[in-house]
Amino acid sequence: MSISHSPYVRCFWTGSLFLTNGTVMPIHCTHISTKMIEVEAPEGLQGSKMVKLELKAIHEGKTATLKVLCDPQLDVFNEHNKHYIKLIYHTISDKDLTFIREYADYHS
Repeated sequence: MSISHSPYVRCFWTGSLFLTNGTVMPIHCTHISTKMIEVEAPEGLQGSKMVKLELKAIHEGKTATLKVLCDPQLDVFNEHNKHYIKLIYHTISDKDLTFIREYADYHS
């Protein structure tokens, strides 16, 4: 699916982040686009070069569980004593990408 533009908007969805060492942690999204996502997590990436992200998404009364493989770009311990993690999508379904695009377009 080609991406013609990519608004980057605030997001408050919750979900789970699965690390390669077997750790699963609760996260919440802070910003999202059709190319990347930023989340806040209680712990860092612990050396994971790729992670699985599952988000409980909602938009205009529609719900979805988005499942994405992501490449980490940044992991910073922030002022809220949480880890701010920036992720680029590695593998995402067209259906999940369409859901994100509709949400981002609506909120941009």
